[in-house]
Order: sequence, then C-alpha cells, then structure tokens
Amino acid sequence: MSPPRSPALTPVRRDCLVCEECDALYRRPTLSTAEQLRCLRCGCLLGRGHRLDLEALLALTLTALVVFIVANMQPMVSVNLGGMGHDATLPGALRETWVAGEPLIALLAGAVGFAFPLAMIVLRLYVMAPVATGRVPPGWRGAMRALRFATRWSMVEVLMLSALVAIVRVAGLATVQPGIGIFAFGVLALLLAGLQAAGEHRLWQLVESLC
Repeated sequence: MSPPRSPALTPVRRDCLVCEECDALYRRPTLSTAEQLRCLRCGCLLGRGHRLDLEALLALTLTALVVFIVANMQPMVSVNLGGMGHDATLPGALRETWVAGEPLIALLAGAVGFAFPLAMIVLRLYVMAPVATGRVPPGWRGAMRALRFATRWSMVEVLMLSALVAIVRVAGLATVQPGIGIFAFGVLALLLAGLQAAGEHRLWQLVESLC
C-alpha cells in the first residue's frame, strides 16, 4: 500500500498582503495618493498611497545622504568662553562624551543620531539603486528587514532637540552660535521623516514585481 500523498504546496500570491503585527492576510489593493491601508484586526499600517515614484524616492534618499555628510562634518555649535573658541561637531561631541566618562550616553547618541540614520539611508540606496535599473538586489529580504529595524531607531529629531536644549542652557554661561551642522540636522530630520512616511511597503512591492 503506497503512502498517502502530501498536498501540493502553492506559493503565496503576490497580490496578497500580510500584516506584520498580527499576520492577518489581505488582498493587496491599489492605493491612490494620500490613501492609507490599515489592518482591520490590529490597526497596523499596511500601506500608503504615494505621489513620488521610484526615481523621486531615490533622489530624496541621495539628498539625505549628502545632507547627512554635511551635518556630521560641519560644526553644530561654536562656543566662545573667556576668549577661547571651540567648534563642536557630532563626532567630536561623541568622542568628548566618551572621554569624559560617559560611554553609555555616547553610544546611545551615536546609535540613534549617527549609526541608525546612516544605515537607513544606505540600505534604501542598496535596495532602490538596482531596482531603478531593473535588477533585484542580492539579499534584498535581509536588507529590508534591517531597514525596518534601523528606521525604528533612527531619531535624528531627538538628537537635534537635545542639542537645542543644550545650546539654550549653555547660552547663559558662554557665547554660543549655531553652526551649519545644526541646520543640516534640521533638514536631515525632515528628509528622514519624508522617507519614513513613504514606508517600506512600496519598496517591497517594487522588488517583488521584478522577481
């Protein structure tokens, strides 16, 4: 007597969408601009209609990379105390915080203000650049999962707010002038907020269309 046959496995349809929070399954609709798709079970955001196409998102990401470099190379503030001036950049401030005996604060600030924003930008470029030429990037699923994690912990706006609070507190003790870096971080926060608003759902859909 021959053993019973196992049922044939069928691949998941590309027009289906799975909620990342509760695993509810939906048919993927076509969203117009400004429309949002949320899970009926848990309310998680499943997708968003976008006005920007792939080329515009790629240009926005490249702009964020340039602004990120400027923000970290230019001084955030210039402090003058007793005739002695000092320009503070983010890498320099992190290094001085570490030397001052606060390694945990330096690591946290470096992670949310430098490492994760940079990872978010680089991972988006890694996925979008090949897709723009009609190719599937190698290891794109792992890159997308890493992008989701980096996006959650990218907090440039928190770093900028902390810097502004520090400037206000130091202003009573020394002459403080905002530098190009602080304005660049403000622009970077807006650019990253725009990329976060675009979400990763559009990228998943673009890559899957090439598979």
